[in-house]
Amino acid sequence: MSLSPTSDAHVRPESEIDAFKRHWLEQVRAMAAAPTPTIEQQRAAFDAEHGAVPSAENCTIERIANGKVRGERIVPVGADAGKALLYHHGGGYAFGSALSHRHLVSRIASAAGVVAYNMDYALAPENPYPAALDDAMNAWQFVVDEGFSPDDIVVGGESAGGNLTLALVLKLRQRGLALPTGVYLLSPWLDLTQSGESYDICAARDPMVSRDVLQGLADSYRGSAPPANPLISPLFAELAGLPPIFVQAGGDEVLLGDATRFAHRFALAGGDVTLRVWPEMVHAWPLFQHGIPVAGNAAIAEAGKWISARVGAMQPT
Repeated sequence: MSLSPTSDAHVRPESEIDAFKRHWLEQVRAMAAAPTPTIEQQRAAFDAEHGAVPSAENCTIERIANGKVRGERIVPVGADAGKALLYHHGGGYAFGSALSHRHLVSRIASAAGVVAYNMDYALAPENPYPAALDDAMNAWQFVVDEGFSPDDIVVGGESAGGNLTLALVLKLRQRGLALPTGVYLLSPWLDLTQSGESYDICAARDPMVSRDVLQGLADSYRGSAPPANPLISPLFAELAGLPPIFVQAGGDEVLLGDATRFAHRFALAGGDVTLRVWPEMVHAWPLFQHGIPVAGNAAIAEAGKWISARVGAMQPT
């Protein structure tokens, strides 16, 4: 018996990532047909959507606002009170907040068994570079002043938050200050010149991010500073001497090359780097764990395990 090319026997069942990509493209088409929202409307919609996702169970969440830093402290039940994660949300430096990322950061903190600091920072275009970096420096000092040794802190972030995370570490080194014990980067945006070949190779596979969108966000963030400035594009920094780094990236995202090129350069500089590329995954997929539960939660568990091992967190019995 022969089967025609259109037979159901040749159709691969829709996976959770397939369904997510299809749903995302439907949303993109709907938005394209509607009036262009303002940046304030985009921020509000992003916060409303992600802020409605439940946090990890059994977490205490306390708001932080002391005039210099804004964000929240997330303490999972059984967490090692002497170990911390300082996390910087993504959103192209233009949107995102502690609220939008609470559900993700609480899950990473729970998986790692540490206290998390889920911090806000000044957004562009109202506050271009170096406003976000100044806020990250203040947040770092706040966590240290809370009693955490740098040897007990991992800093992390996704997308633009990954950019800010590396810029923070570079700024600490520039000032001769102690560095964190590790760095966690999820789908990091590290080259604001958009020069990697993955921007073209993965363009047709990435339903979420494009070179044009990133270029607009980069111009908005950097202001008058050159895009190749290492504190704006950490891919081009001198990387020798940085702490161990764990990188996760999706195989179908245009930013894949930012992650792979960075891992390559850091390895050549003698760095301790772990790169995990997840096939078929989109940009920052753990943030969408409510829509991609299997892969999203597996990646969160993987990150939590690395963070826990890096800080030496005591796991609850």
